[in-house]
Amino acid sequence: MPVFHFNSLTGDVFLPDPEGEELPSVAAAREVAEITARETLVEAVKTGDIVPDYIQVTDSEGHEVATVFLVDILRG
Repeated sequence: MPVFHFNSLTGDVFLPDPEGEELPSVAAAREVAEITARETLVEAVKTGDIVPDYIQVTDSEGHEVATVFLVDILRG
């Protein structure tokens, strides 16, 4: 099963996901990124933390396969 990494960018700070997660497809990885984005937004509201600009999904070779912008999640 392919491994996908869920990296985030907040301003100038890039936070890589070194471990990744095994998922069956790019579509499944995008869904996980969208769920993670929603959970991140909820947590930021609770704690007052800064919300990342986006979650970047890469494959095991480091190629970007999807990007979820948190502002798009807010817009619904």
